[in-house]
Amino acid sequence: MRLLGPSPYPGKSRPWSAPSQGGAKHRERHFRTELRRRRLEANLSLQQLAELVPCDHGYLSKIENGHRRPGPDMTASLEQALSANGALFALAGEEQEGGEDMRRRRVLQALSAAGMAVAGWPLPSAETPRRIGMQHVADIADTTAVYRGWVSRHGGAAVQQPAAQLLDRAAAMHTAASEPKVRTALLVAIADLGAYVARDIGDHRSADEHAWLALSAATAAGNTALGGHTVVRMAGHNIELRHPEKTLSLLDAAAKRAGDLFTPGDRANQSCIRAWAYAQVGDADMVRRAVGNAEDAFTRVDNTGTPNWAAQHVTEAELYSLSGAAYTDLARTNHWYADAAIERLNEALDLRGVSLARSRVLDQLSLAEALLYAGEFDEAGRIALAEAEVAGTSDPGGLSLRFAGLTRRMQAHASKAASVTEFVTAQGSVKRM
Repeated sequence: MRLLGPSPYPGKSRPWSAPSQGGAKHRERHFRTELRRRRLEANLSLQQLAELVPCDHGYLSKIENGHRRPGPDMTASLEQALSANGALFALAGEEQEGGEDMRRRRVLQALSAAGMAVAGWPLPSAETPRRIGMQHVADIADTTAVYRGWVSRHGGAAVQQPAAQLLDRAAAMHTAASEPKVRTALLVAIADLGAYVARDIGDHRSADEHAWLALSAATAAGNTALGGHTVVRMAGHNIELRHPEKTLSLLDAAAKRAGDLFTPGDRANQSCIRAWAYAQVGDADMVRRAVGNAEDAFTRVDNTGTPNWAAQHVTEAELYSLSGAAYTDLARTNHWYADAAIERLNEALDLRGVSLARSRVLDQLSLAEALLYAGEFDEAGRIALAEAEVAGTSDPGGLSLRFAGLTRRMQAHASKAASVTEFVTAQGSVKRM
């Protein structure tokens, strides 16, 4: 781990652009146009791309001409073949169709279907392959990896519907699979996707349902490590909702059931979440102790062989991000902690680089708040304005609560800097999804 040192306040970064919010037909055109552009840029014919995916040449032609819509598995295969870094996945034709209410119903339907499959009461499906093998499990895992990469960079709101389709598909495959090994692997796939959706889908109302589905699937698969990790993700979600007591209870439950299976990286991540929870209840001594435990555990981290669902939470950037957020909370009642928060959040931003836009926005919002407590009002306002522009009105990853909280805290200081006044005024007219 690098020693903390001074670093300049980050400027107004623009790491990503929000997906178009136009109608479904516009999105379909955008998808097939982007698919064709990337295919030609890669100097591939339709036949050559079809061989890479692989898929039928005629089917691929229909997708590119707008006569067929690709499902999440096909979109993931095209993503990998063209190295699209999530762009095609976000532009899939059905991703936003029907508005927020329809998307929510679609997600809940998928939860219900997957939950019944896990419980042993599956719903029938006419679209499941006759023979389910490990290659189908690999397809689910690969598509989940594409989804995870997109959400890490941009948040989950844009891919709610493809994620729901993927849950449906995994549940149907689990129902049709006959080999115990394949059924267990599909349960792990359902748990992995369900837990990730719970944390990052941007819909707090259905997060608990996703998390309990994931936990049930992990338990049914006999995967205690994944079950424990799912509980920790639930704790992470609750700390963002500012439920510190529930957060600590969940972390205690995970440690009791799966503590022996956690790696040093897991323990570092959990200690950081504990630090933030203690900060929210105002216990500075426990914050310092938890941060110290996290830093000590991180010195022993080795991610070799760590599953994808665990490795992404065990990074030096996450350690500084979570501990920086904890010190920001302490600074609300004691401004002496603001400098420590600023230092750690700057370090997190430096380690993240320009990727992981959602995490960068979260860190920048915490930094803006810490700067407010340090008396750096103009800098706080400028950073908040920059991140509001980055987020736009699409709310990557359900950031509404964070923007609303920062706005409330800046209102008391609106007269101290023009940038703060501008941010507070602008937020009063924003309606986030």
